[in-house]
Amino acid sequence: MLSELTITSQNAVCDSKVFGSVGPYEQLYGSARFEVDPSNPLNARVVDLDLAPRNTRGCVECRADIWILRPQEPSRGNGALMYHVVNRGRKGVLGMYNLAESAQRPAMDAHFGDGFLLEQGYTIAACGWQADVPPETPDDEHLMTFDVPVATQDDEPITGPVGCEIVVDEPCDLHSLGSRFHAPYEVAADTERSATLTVREGPYAKRKPIDRAHWSFERLPDGRPAIRYPGGFSPGTIYNLVYTGRNPKVMGLGFVSTRDFVSCLKHDTDRFDDLRDSAPIDRAHAFGSSQSGRFLRHLAYEGFNEDEQHRQVFDGIIANVAGGGMGSFNHRFAQPSRHASAHVDVHYPTEQFPFTDGPQTDPVTGLTAGLLDRCESANTIPRIFYTNTSTEYWNRSASLIHTDVTGSEDVEPHSSVRIYHFSGTQHGPADLPEDNDDLPGNPVNFCLSHRALLVALDRWVSEGEDPPQSSYGRITDGTLIPLDQIEWPDCSTALPKHPRDPRRWDHGEEWQDGIIDKEPPVSGAPYTCLLPAVDEDGNEIPGIRLPEVAVPLGTFTGWRLRSEEIGATWAMVGLQGLWLPFPAAPGEADPRQSVDDRYKDRETYVERCRSVAEQLVAQRYLLERDLGLVDERAGWMYDWVARRGIS
Repeated sequence: MLSELTITSQNAVCDSKVFGSVGPYEQLYGSARFEVDPSNPLNARVVDLDLAPRNTRGCVECRADIWILRPQEPSRGNGALMYHVVNRGRKGVLGMYNLAESAQRPAMDAHFGDGFLLEQGYTIAACGWQADVPPETPDDEHLMTFDVPVATQDDEPITGPVGCEIVVDEPCDLHSLGSRFHAPYEVAADTERSATLTVREGPYAKRKPIDRAHWSFERLPDGRPAIRYPGGFSPGTIYNLVYTGRNPKVMGLGFVSTRDFVSCLKHDTDRFDDLRDSAPIDRAHAFGSSQSGRFLRHLAYEGFNEDEQHRQVFDGIIANVAGGGMGSFNHRFAQPSRHASAHVDVHYPTEQFPFTDGPQTDPVTGLTAGLLDRCESANTIPRIFYTNTSTEYWNRSASLIHTDVTGSEDVEPHSSVRIYHFSGTQHGPADLPEDNDDLPGNPVNFCLSHRALLVALDRWVSEGEDPPQSSYGRITDGTLIPLDQIEWPDCSTALPKHPRDPRRWDHGEEWQDGIIDKEPPVSGAPYTCLLPAVDEDGNEIPGIRLPEVAVPLGTFTGWRLRSEEIGATWAMVGLQGLWLPFPAAPGEADPRQSVDDRYKDRETYVERCRSVAEQLVAQRYLLERDLGLVDERAGWMYDWVARRGIS
């Protein structure tokens, strides 16, 4: 439970700016302390909780940064909490729903965007959950941290295998043992010589050992443990270091901090003076994107949508761009920021069975399970929206959430679940391109649709009003197909040949208890992933077709191939996509119809985009308030393509 709350700052938002009928807002920053009873069966699924130190009350303690954004006049709130699962310590909820400028300590008007969430009357909150996040990034961004204890065995340090994968985009010879800027596990004493380093060209290629004499353990200037390889890490090539780590953090406590913080805001604000002025909360929605969306899928699977008083925690969940994944969130020596994709980190437990909401049997392993089994048994199933872009189908196994694991038949989502695929989009919308961008990112902005879907989710929870129908590709109608059936136009960019290919991994005999004893794991049979079918322009057919895709100025993809500079040109780059503009005028060496042949002029193009947008408003995939933004973006994009044709 949440045992102590400390508020370190409390300030009016933007000099008490008024947000619609709700009025001014205020921000609170501080920290929360939790006490977790290892003997409570609802905490038993936290790996190594029984090996953590306890206080005099027999409880395990942890501490998290918190952030609350609430109406100054509590009675004007809408009764709903918008809880944000931060991504690697970063806040992103205002960027998604308010179309705001990114900021980790929002202060200026631009950081609150157009005020959408605040005008709706939401209380917005976040709590640290990832225990390897530092207080700041190397670029001095403030992050939300989480402090948890280290597990020990009979008062002795615990050691075990730790995998460190290294893929760089530019040559270097010194690299952290951790993912990104996060705190790595230390190397256990007297085990340095037994560590191994291998190299391979592709994610499932044969590993080649690198002689132990050719590399060493060192430290980065900030003190983090690192590896020195004087031969140099080559861009695009995959290196895997396996070493013996020590002092595993009880990482799964992130599920508990999330559960108990939200439960307190819903039910127990009277326990803390600083929370008594909060707007009453009768329903709680969670939003998590990418890593954080996978966290929410994993939280539901582990049964943490039930608090210690057997009350439901989240009433609604939006798991955005999570694909078919869960994560490295609750096992010994877990590394939460690692995530398997088509080219990197394939050994880490991201795509873990089960994938679908209801029970399914894996014909290879014989396991039978569903993602919502524990919620079902506890009667705590929330209303859930799974929202995915094209990138998640290509790079994060999204099809597995609505097909069987053999990719041979559709699986209907649970009655409390809707699945939305934003056709022709990338993991996060790219900025509109500059004039000199030869190969721009994909700017199709699905954030606008998220605003409408949030309204629908809240009405589903609070009023029982059915939300818009699910929208995604299906095997039965031929819109979800294998890679070799995609009919790609013969344009300047080739279709990737190596989308995400998830495997069943053998992590060792103790994996069922959350302990990896095979590192790297042994590869098993692959799961079958399918991809959205495309039209003659290469644009995806199924899903919610936003105006940019329904009235295209080019081909919009959720994938992008790596460049010569960053190596492995046959592989896809991370989570990026492309906008491949149509030729502006007839006569270019491109089989796709030109913009001039498709649209009479700029006015015609904008009018057609507006027409599609109005249809989406009627279907509740867009809000009427955003029609002006659709017009503005359509005109800008048309002008950009026209300028390319002139140049």
